[in-house]
Amino acid sequence: MKAFKNLALPYLILIFCMTGCIGGLKTQFSPTDAVTATSEMVLSLSTSKSVYTVEDSIKLNLNIQNGQFNLLVPLVDIATSRAFKQLSVKDIDGNIVVPKRSISVPISEEIFIEKNGKSVQCIQGFELKDASIHEVSLENLQKHYGLQEGSYTVTLTIILPVYRDFFEKRHPEVIELEEEIKRIQKVTDAHVSAADKRSAVNDLKQQIASLEKKYTNIYLPVKSLLGEASITSNELMLTIE
Repeated sequence: MKAFKNLALPYLILIFCMTGCIGGLKTQFSPTDAVTATSEMVLSLSTSKSVYTVEDSIKLNLNIQNGQFNLLVPLVDIATSRAFKQLSVKDIDGNIVVPKRSISVPISEEIFIEKNGKSVQCIQGFELKDASIHEVSLENLQKHYGLQEGSYTVTLTIILPVYRDFFEKRHPEVIELEEEIKRIQKVTDAHVSAADKRSAVNDLKQQIASLEKKYTNIYLPVKSLLGEASITSNELMLTIE
């Protein structure tokens, strides 16, 4: 499970001209429409307990469980408080509770990537692997709603954009480590055993995996939008005493 913390992403215009760091345009092969691609995605809201006092903080957790397809989506939509943009809280009579303080909704960075003499408008993205689970949290529901004594239901709907194409920016050190692996594999010195070569290569691969986990960034060309899908969570019951 990969947990995301709320990120404050300002609106920026960036231009990348880094030869060797950003690869060529790639395509994610998935269904031809966003609704089908997200049909098995499950959103689950949860809290650490079901009964709170008026003074308690209420951390609201959202689990995003993907289905059978790898999906390219905007980072802000699944990794920041923007995921909670369409949160709905109702009292026991079914009346919508109007938030007292709005939830911040970061917007996607606007990024221009120079490729083959052309400037491609992109946003920062994220690849949701098939069957993967990701988590994002709203630190304190009470900060926004100030719920008083009573029973409430909480649901969430996400309108999720899904993209088809992407650029991948790789950490320069990853590229260097891959070149080092190639050099080791070509070594023919009789004093270097096959076991030593395997050990060195495995160590370098571990370093690459660690760097890619931390630094690999994906950028989605805005013109490659496949479509949007509406996904609704479970209904979470809360009691305030």
